[in-house]
Amino acid sequence: MNIHRFLAAFLPLFSAACSFADEGVPTSSAPAQVSEADAAEKLSSGDKETDEILDRLESQGAAIKGLKCKLHYEYVMREPVESRHIKEGDLLFTRGEPNSKFLVHFKKKIADGVVSESGEYFAFDGRWLTERNDRSKKIIKREIARESEKTDPFRIGHGPFPLPFGQKRDDILRSFKVKLQPFTLGDPLQSRHLNCVPIPNTDLASRYTRVEIYINKRSGLPVRIVTERVKDGNRIEVDFNDVDTNEAPAASRFAIEEPKEFIVTVEPLEPGKNLVNPAEME
Repeated sequence: MNIHRFLAAFLPLFSAACSFADEGVPTSSAPAQVSEADAAEKLSSGDKETDEILDRLESQGAAIKGLKCKLHYEYVMREPVESRHIKEGDLLFTRGEPNSKFLVHFKKKIADGVVSESGEYFAFDGRWLTERNDRSKKIIKREIARESEKTDPFRIGHGPFPLPFGQKRDDILRSFKVKLQPFTLGDPLQSRHLNCVPIPNTDLASRYTRVEIYINKRSGLPVRIVTERVKDGNRIEVDFNDVDTNEAPAASRFAIEEPKEFIVTVEPLEPGKNLVNPAEME
C-alpha cells in the first residue's frame, strides 16, 4: 500500500483515528446544544437534522483525548473486475502539543481469500509521517511540520490529515455538500448515513467523487468511512471496532522502530515550505 492510498482512506474528512463503537464514548443521544445566535452564524446543509448531526459530531469528538481501536480496511478495485484487498490492524490516537499524533499498524492481509501476515505501519508523531513496510524492508519519513511548530494538520482543507472530532460544521460544509441518507441494508446498525460530495472546483473535488460517513446514533461519532477516487473510481472502506476512548497512549508508542537492515529514506520539508499537500504524495 503506497502512502497516497493510505491517506486516501483518511484524507477527505474522517480518519481512522476518528471512529468509535458504542462502548467507551459519551452515551447521550441528545443533539449538541447550540445557541440561537451561534446557529444563525453557522453555515447550514439546508436540513436541520443534518446540521444537528454535524454539531454533535463536533462536540462529542472534541471531548476525545485519546483512543485505541481495531481497523478493518478494504481497498476495492473496479477494473478489470471488482476485487477487494483487505487489511486488519490497530489504531492509536492522542491529542498532544504542539500537535496530535496517530499510529496505524496493519497486521493481517487478505487477498483472493488468502490470509497472510502483514507488517505495515503509518505514524504521525506531531512532526514526521513515517511509513514502514516490513515486506520490502523500507522506511520513509516525511516531515509534515518543523520542530516545535504548532500546526493544525487535522483541520479540513488546511493539512493532510483531517479528522472528524474537533471539525467544525462550517469547515465541513465549506468543503462538502452534505445530505442525510435513509438507512439501507448493509449499513452499520444504529447508524446515520451522511453522503458528502466535494464542492466543485476544490482540491478535494479533484481527488474524490464522494465520501460516505456512517455515524453511530448513540455515540454521535463515525463507525464507517467510504471514499471514492476520481481518477479510477476505486473505493476505500474502513470500519472501526473495539474502541477504547479511555486510552491515553504515551508519546513513545508513536515512534516506529527502525531495524538496521531496513532502508530508511528521509524527506524533510523544503525551506520556506509549509504543510505537505497529500496530492503531492501520489
